[in-house]
Amino acid sequence: MNLELILVRHAKSLYNDYVQNDVERHLSDRGYSDAADSANWLASKISKPDLLISSPAIRAYSTALIFANRLGYKMDSIQLDAAIYEAGVRQLLYVIAQIPPTIGRAILFGHNPGFTDFINHLCGPVCPHLPTSGVAIMNVPIKQGELPSQGSAKLQVIYSGHKPF
Repeated sequence: MNLELILVRHAKSLYNDYVQNDVERHLSDRGYSDAADSANWLASKISKPDLLISSPAIRAYSTALIFANRLGYKMDSIQLDAAIYEAGVRQLLYVIAQIPPTIGRAILFGHNPGFTDFINHLCGPVCPHLPTSGVAIMNVPIKQGELPSQGSAKLQVIYSGHKPF
C-alpha cells in the first residue's frame, strides 16, 4: 500500500519574553499569512486529506487549523501527537507506522530539524532545509507492521514559499 504523506512545517512563530515554554510559541503575523499561502497552494494540488496529525505545539496546531479550514477538513478531527514535537527520524517513522491502512493521504504538522531529516531519510538527499510553512509531498510504501525503510519513498514536490523547491 502507498501512503501519500504530506509534511508541513509550522509557520513562522513569535519569540516573546512572556512565553515560558517553547511549545507555547504562537504564530507571527507573517506566519499566518505564509500558512494561508501554503494552504492555498496545497488545496490547488490535492483533494481533502483523510487524516491530519499535529504536534501539540501551538505554532504547529495553529498551522494545522489554517490548512484544515482551507482543505475542508473538520478542525475538531485534527489529531494531536506529542511524539511529533522535537521528533527525530525514528520517532516520525513510528508516527506514520501508526496510521491506519485505510488512510490514503495524511498530513503531519511539525518541526525542524526532524522534518528535513525525515524527508532526506525517506527520499534521499533532496531537501537541504524545509522552511517555515514549507510543504513536502511524498509517496511512502507502507507494509503493515513494518517501518518504512531508508530511501523507500518518492518525493513528489517540495513547496517553499511562493514557488516549488
